[in-house]
Amino acid sequence: MGKQKHYQFWRWLILSVVRIKKLYALTWGVVILLIIACLKTDLARLLGSLWP
Repeated sequence: MGKQKHYQFWRWLILSVVRIKKLYALTWGVVILLIIACLKTDLARLLGSLWP
C-alpha cells in the first residue's frame, strides 16, 4: 500500500510539471544548469591534475 502512494505522488508531480508550461521550462533550465555545473567541475579537476 505504501509503494502505491509513493508511485501516485511521483506520477502527480511529473504530470503537474508537464501541464504547467512555466514549471516545465524552469525544470529543464535547472537540469541544464546542473549538467553545466557538473561538466565545469570535472573539467576543472582534469586541468588541475594536468598542471600541478
